[in-house]
Amino acid sequence: MVKADRWIRQWGENGGARPYEPELVNPASYDLRLGNHWICPTREPEEFEADSLTLFPGEVALATSLELIRMPRDVVGDLKLKSSLGRLWLNHSLSGWIDCNFHGQVTLELQNLGPHPRRLSYGMRVAQIVFYQMEEPPELAYGEHGTGHYQGQRGATRAWSDSFFPPIRENQDKDE
Repeated sequence: MVKADRWIRQWGENGGARPYEPELVNPASYDLRLGNHWICPTREPEEFEADSLTLFPGEVALATSLELIRMPRDVVGDLKLKSSLGRLWLNHSLSGWIDCNFHGQVTLELQNLGPHPRRLSYGMRVAQIVFYQMEEPPELAYGEHGTGHYQGQRGATRAWSDSFFPPIRENQDKDE
């Protein structure tokens, strides 16, 4: 079941989002704003803090939410890019699930699919979380007993391991 605005306000007021802003509550979601920590593999330095970033056509970046969120043990979140940004051909790449019991800043995987550069600025509304009540609490929630590689993350956070799909480097034999 999707959680409604009344539940979202209570969640925010009880520490679910820090900072919490009542105007970010929608009928069935809560908006997240951009923080100022970036990881951009096409830039030098690759990781930096800035109040804005111009994302060029075809470019990707990891960004962070301004808000630190705390998910209940029996509620999960589905992260969606704000539709007004999607209409500018910006995309949030695929990984938009927020497990129950997660706490930390949310890393956003952003890409510019359009023909024009787009400026992303600190504090702009970029995504929204839709909350779903679980049928029952899990036996083992995210972050319990050593699970959850991203539990407590601050800032844009790289993948915890490249071992799943190690990057292919230039001049590396393709048949290795």
